Amino acid sequence: MWITRKHTIQKIERAVKTRPVLLLTGIRQSGKSSLLRKLYPEATYVTLDRVLLAEEAQQNPESFLNKFETPIIIDEVQHAPGIFRDLKVRVDDDRQTNGKWILTGSQQFHLMKQVSESLAGRIRIINLYPLSAFELRESGLLKERKDLLWKGGFPEVWSQSLEVDEFFDDYLRTYLERDLNEILKVNNIRDFRRFFALLALRTGQLLNYSELAKDVGVAVNTIKSWVSSLETTGVIILVPPYYQNLGKRLIKSPKVYFCDNGLVASLLNIRSGEDFDKSPLLGNLWENFVLTELLKQGFLPNQDLFYYRDQNGVEVDFILEKNGEPILLEVKSHERPEKKKLNFRKVAPLFNQEVSCVVACNVQEQGMINLAEFSMYNPLDGFVEI
Repeated sequence: MWITRKHTIQKIERAVKTRPVLLLTGIRQSGKSSLLRKLYPEATYVTLDRVLLAEEAQQNPESFLNKFETPIIIDEVQHAPGIFRDLKVRVDDDRQTNGKWILTGSQQFHLMKQVSESLAGRIRIINLYPLSAFELRESGLLKERKDLLWKGGFPEVWSQSLEVDEFFDDYLRTYLERDLNEILKVNNIRDFRRFFALLALRTGQLLNYSELAKDVGVAVNTIKSWVSSLETTGVIILVPPYYQNLGKRLIKSPKVYFCDNGLVASLLNIRSGEDFDKSPLLGNLWENFVLTELLKQGFLPNQDLFYYRDQNGVEVDFILEKNGEPILLEVKSHERPEKKKLNFRKVAPLFNQEVSCVVACNVQEQGMINLAEFSMYNPLDGFVEI
C-alpha cells in the first residue's frame, strides 16, 4: 500500500520547480527512493549502491553523467562525492532549467560538506524522516494510535505489514554490516552492538562519553567516533543545552535521542504495546517520540531546539525558538500533568520576554488545549501548530 506524504511532497514539488538541484537526505529506509520514483516516474533512475557505477561516478563523473538523460534521480549519491564538482559546472551552464538533478543520500554530514563546497545557492536540501503520526493517521493504517510508539514510522513496517521484530533485526544487521563499516571500519561488531544497546538505555538522558566507554569496555575516543557516525547517518539526534543569556551555570552535555521510536524500542527488546507500557523507560521513549514528531512535522530545524537544565537539576525538556520567541515544552507520558512537576514558573522568568509554555502529554482531547498557565496537546493526534 502506498502512503501519501503530503507535506513532504509539497516541499519536493516546490523545490523541483525552483532549484536546479534537489537533495533528499535521511536515514536508510525512510522512503526517499520510493517517494521520488513515485513522484517522477518519467525521470531516469540510477543508484550508486551498485559498486561499479559508484566507482565510475567518483573517478570519471563527466563520463558517468553523459550517459543519462535528465531529469535524473541519482540515488545514494554519498558513494560518489566527486560527482558534485562536475554537477556544478553543468548547473552553471544551464541555470534557467530547474529540476533536472534529483539526488538522495543517507550520510548527511559528508553530503553537506560536499554540497556547501560545490553547490551552494544551486540546491534545495530536504530531510526525510520516517512516517509521522499525521501521515499514518491519514493513511488509515494506524488502527491503534499507541502502536506508533513501539512500531515506529519506517514505511515498510506499515505499507507491507511486516513483522516489526524481523524488520528491525534485518535493519540493524544491514546497517551494522554495511553503512557503519563503510564509515568506521568497525573491528569488533560485538562491541558496537553492546554500545548500541547501552546507548538506547540512555535515550532522553545526558550523554556521558566516559561512562559509556567504561560500560562498553572501549576507549572514550572510540565512543565519540561511534556517536559521531550515528549522528552523521541520522540514526541519533543530539540536543544541545540552552545557555544563551541565562545567568546560571548549566549542564553542557547534549541529550541523546533516536530518529525513530521503533528502532530504539527494538534495541530495548520492546515487542508490543504491553511491553512499551511496562517499560521502565516509558517516559524517556515518550520524550523521544515527541522530539521526532517535532522534527518530522517541520516545526523547527535541529539548531533551534534545545533543552534546559541548571546545576540544581531544574529542567525543561525542550526549548524551541520560533520567530525569535522561546517556547518551553515539557513532556509527560501520562494524560494530565501535575502542575507541581512542571518547571515553567522557575525557568520562564530567566528569558526577560514573553514565553509560551506547552505540555506534550497523552491527553485524550484533540488539538491544542489552552489553559491559564500553559497549553497541552497530544502528539499522537498528528499535526498540531505550536
